[in-house]
Amino acid sequence: MSARRWFRGRPVAAGDVAGCPVHRAWPGPLLLLVLVLGGLAVGGGAHLVDGRQQETFPHEEHARLFPFCTGCHEGVETGDAAGLYPPPALCARCHDGEQRPRVEWTGPTAEVTNLQFGHQDHEASAGEVECESCHTAEGAPRMNVVRALPVRCFSCHEGTDHYVDAQCALCHVPLAETEFTAAMVGALTLPEDHEQPGFLAELHGQNAAAQPARCATCHTREKCTSCHVDAGVAAAIARIPEAPAGFPLGRLEARYPEPPSHRTPEWLEAHGQVASRESCGTCHTQDDCAACHVQSLPAVAEVLPERPRVTAPGAGVARQMPLSHAPRSFLDDHAAVAAADPQQCAACHTQRFCVDCHDAPASPSFHPRNFTAQHASAAYGRRLECATCHETRTFCRSCHIQQGMGAVGRLDPGFHDAQPLWLLRHAQAARQELESCTSCHTQRDCMQCHSQLGAFGVNPHGPNFDAARVQRRNPLICFACHVSDPLKKGTQ
Repeated sequence: MSARRWFRGRPVAAGDVAGCPVHRAWPGPLLLLVLVLGGLAVGGGAHLVDGRQQETFPHEEHARLFPFCTGCHEGVETGDAAGLYPPPALCARCHDGEQRPRVEWTGPTAEVTNLQFGHQDHEASAGEVECESCHTAEGAPRMNVVRALPVRCFSCHEGTDHYVDAQCALCHVPLAETEFTAAMVGALTLPEDHEQPGFLAELHGQNAAAQPARCATCHTREKCTSCHVDAGVAAAIARIPEAPAGFPLGRLEARYPEPPSHRTPEWLEAHGQVASRESCGTCHTQDDCAACHVQSLPAVAEVLPERPRVTAPGAGVARQMPLSHAPRSFLDDHAAVAAADPQQCAACHTQRFCVDCHDAPASPSFHPRNFTAQHASAAYGRRLECATCHETRTFCRSCHIQQGMGAVGRLDPGFHDAQPLWLLRHAQAARQELESCTSCHTQRDCMQCHSQLGAFGVNPHGPNFDAARVQRRNPLICFACHVSDPLKKGTQ
């Protein structure tokens, strides 16, 4: 049955309408129902209406006058919003001040809502939806008109949970297309699935990709861009409308729950193997990567946007010390790690970081107490590489000369523990630790013997020495004694 046939079959006295000026002006029997455009309270509560007191029409007092809904509410069938209610001036056709007292009825005030409801679609649906199906409580007398009852909606639009299972876009327009106030936005009901553990970290993204219209019912795009660094390239976010100018967005606070994978001890060392724009771009900007990667950024970091170019702040990564740096012995052992893979160190440290220690004046805090008295064996055994921090030909020699350990005149045993045969055995020590020798000796000391003009004319190269072959293998070794390339004519 269509809405025109509502109440048909019930006796209506002909005298109730025959002499009515309203009946003469509006062909056919009339019945006025207060159907507020868009005011179908599907969810109920303050999240759909602004709570203002509405002026109502006394339908029951006119029950014998208007037998049909669409006599007054022509827009119900056509979908014409302007024809949904009769003009208030129509009341004066009866209430003219003579036959009936004048009344002031301004009509219902349009309420702010997020509903999209087409009476004409429901009226034509299978020919079974009647006005009273939604606007009269079960068992209520005729013309006892009320707002649409929410429970009636779910007799057709079934779902185990209205806020989870229902197709939101079927009844609701996106929040960005409403005129909601800040209080109404704040009063929107939180669905139960939003309170599940892990919803923000994982589930909400999956839901948004599958049902962006559901998200748009309660959120504008700004809600997404307040957290999502990659909002500009996320397809699901692009399908959620932006709020118009002046829309009360309220406070949009970025939240970045830490994924379980990020809490593992090895994550800092392993994250580079799984990093990608898709997996990292939601929470991290290029600036987060640059917090640790001080040299040229990895390729995956370069495709992330810089923080000033996006609305979201990003997770804000702070530099952390890797677990490998935690042992107290790492300061002494780090040289081997740096020598084996200097690029690994360069990812977090600049050369200046190293220079602050390795090229700085001696610091009591770097060496243990009484290190000066013990440093000879450590330096000779290369347990510490003195040249990393000290220039041995100046730093070491100046101290050794002050302590009376410098070479003076002819090369007596002196510093070498007064060993009488040291001069005959020094060649092996010099070949193994020539840097150690230079901490006290200059090249001139060696040339007293090891030169064509020296006292002994000892050739340091030994018999059958192939200078060209040695130079090809390691040209730097020549400069331990020679100040220039000895194989070039005119050099020494």
